[in-house]
Amino acid sequence: MNKEIIKKLIKIEKLKYEVIKDILPENILQRVNKFEKEAAGITKEILLDFMRDSSEKTEEEGKKEVKKVKVDFL
Repeated sequence: MNKEIIKKLIKIEKLKYEVIKDILPENILQRVNKFEKEAAGITKEILLDFMRDSSEKTEEEGKKEVKKVKVDFL
């Protein structure tokens, strides 16, 4: 798909979401906002854990490299 079309589709969905939030009652809107914050926090934690695990694996792979050793026989 064209990048511009994708950007416009995403913008449309964001606007739909904002309209839905605008018509919600105040108490439900507060719950939705709280849920969004918690979901963002959990997503952030998951991504950080994934990045840490990924970097640790990269370091381990670097340590497992085979190195050429020169041996002198008498």
